Amino acid sequence: MFDKVTTIISFAVFCICLFLPCTNSAAPLTLEEAYALAQSNSPQIKAQDYSVQAAQAQLSEARYYWAPKFKLNSMFGPMPKEKDIDSSIDDIWSNITGEWGFTTRNYLEFWMPLFTSLKVYNTRQLAEIGLDVEKIRVQGERLKVDYDVARAFYGLQLANAGEDVIKEALQLVDRLQNEYDKLMQAGSSSVKETDQYRIELAKAKLEQIKNEIYASKVYAMQALGVHTGLPQPIEVSEMDFQLEELKLIEQEEAVALARQHRTELKLLHKAELAALKQAKIQWLQWFPDLVLAGEVYYKYSNAVPKLSEKNFFLNDNYNGAGFFAGFVLRWELDPVSQVFKVRRADALAQRAISQRQLAIAGIELEVVKQYQDTAAALQKVEIVKNARRAAKRFMSQEFVDYDAGQGKANDVVAAITAYIELRSAYLHALHDFRLALLKLKLTCGAAQSADLLQAE
Repeated sequence: MFDKVTTIISFAVFCICLFLPCTNSAAPLTLEEAYALAQSNSPQIKAQDYSVQAAQAQLSEARYYWAPKFKLNSMFGPMPKEKDIDSSIDDIWSNITGEWGFTTRNYLEFWMPLFTSLKVYNTRQLAEIGLDVEKIRVQGERLKVDYDVARAFYGLQLANAGEDVIKEALQLVDRLQNEYDKLMQAGSSSVKETDQYRIELAKAKLEQIKNEIYASKVYAMQALGVHTGLPQPIEVSEMDFQLEELKLIEQEEAVALARQHRTELKLLHKAELAALKQAKIQWLQWFPDLVLAGEVYYKYSNAVPKLSEKNFFLNDNYNGAGFFAGFVLRWELDPVSQVFKVRRADALAQRAISQRQLAIAGIELEVVKQYQDTAAALQKVEIVKNARRAAKRFMSQEFVDYDAGQGKANDVVAAITAYIELRSAYLHALHDFRLALLKLKLTCGAAQSADLLQAE
């Protein structure tokens, strides 16, 4: 009976555990997930988004330039009362100790542009160019953030793989230690007491490298957290070692990609358009503007008697109300200054054109250099990979000879060192190629690294 109860309880516990959510089953972070988090959480991107909002507000202001503008001047204050209408203005001050009243004057002015010789139209176009510039800068900031995120991600992957290498190296040294102890106990002439020192030195060096790898791992996690906003520690997916099928696109294709997508070239193109537009606006300043203007006013004072009669030559400055509206021709022009403003704007426009032409040539050279560096990094991966295989075979043979009492501990340590160094070099070669590909992606302004690789 007791066994049956135990079986039932065990089965119930198993079912409960089966359907309970696992709190430690979170999958490691992938690079695509890191990209997505950075695009949402990066302060760098958020700051540039606010610049876009500011440019949008400036464009909206330019679009509504035709709306009426208002200006209100309002005054209210005390005033000594005059005794009769025939008193002079000086009599007001002679009665300053007498009775006091008040006076108020209110003027509401408005004006609305009707014709500006295309000044408003070109100003709005200039604001549109400014908005396009900020949007292009957002694209550039996103590419830079992707580069920083991927660099930190790959650095963290490299540190994790480096820890595995050191772990394997320590296991190999421990294996050598065990074989050394066996041969010493057996009294083999192939070992010496000084071999123990070599083993201990190798282990100490590995421990030192282990600490350096841990420090780089912490730094990489912190760098990854800046843009993703993830709490520490961060677990990432393992390093991918499959690069055999990767092949870069042709160099000419990479250059063409940069001409089309490079952020700096887009910005220089917009700068050229903006400079030409600014020069045109300065030239249009030679022409006047037509404005619909008007005024509504109200004046009242209980300190000054109202005039009983009003005509063209006699007006009450203290009491009354009215309005007027009409067309006004406005032309604020300093001819001498305007000549040089136009010349300066034209010169700046030509400078922008020259700068863009120079930038195209410089960026093409930059792409060519980075393309060659990336191609060399890819070739290095295969070279180091073959060397690592040879070093592993050499190390295995040295262990076989040492186990048989025919080798030396110094040779085994040297073989282990060569293998570990080449395995580490292979990891660094993989990392360096990925980093070079990221730089080439940034140099070309490509949206993703796959754009730089030939389709399988």
